[in-house]
Amino acid sequence: MLPEITLLLALLASVAAKVGPCELMDRATVIALLGPTSTPGTPAGPERDEDSGGTVRYCTFRAGAAALILSQVTFSNAAEAGQATTKELVSSRMDGDEARITDEPGLGDRAYWAYTTEGAEFVVLKGSVVLAVALGGQLANPPVSYRKALRAATVAALPKL
Repeated sequence: MLPEITLLLALLASVAAKVGPCELMDRATVIALLGPTSTPGTPAGPERDEDSGGTVRYCTFRAGAAALILSQVTFSNAAEAGQATTKELVSSRMDGDEARITDEPGLGDRAYWAYTTEGAEFVVLKGSVVLAVALGGQLANPPVSYRKALRAATVAALPKL
């Protein structure tokens, strides 16, 4: 009986430690990316992600016509998440044709940097979760210029998964 209780408590602790996408980004980071007029995060989901088959939750921060969107897709295991995390998936989410996508070493188990003239994002596989940190809309500068700031925001979010 004691081993079962210990296992249950460990499981509950690991579930409790997981945070949603709105909790992955602190207010200072949001302001640094969008400016001081940015709104608090608006959560959405969970729902089935039609593209990957996982369960997705979103958080959207807005400032005028610009947005910072965090998506957190959870799979039943790391192997399933790894199979779903491909350049093709990233390309389909970036509207494909004009998207520039490169492997991004040093983030999670696998990561991609992607950008178009409309937006930019990092997509990172970490265990059974795929995190995307995307910035788009009417930005003050070209999306590609936010690479360093988006990477720093992604690096700060990863330990919270």
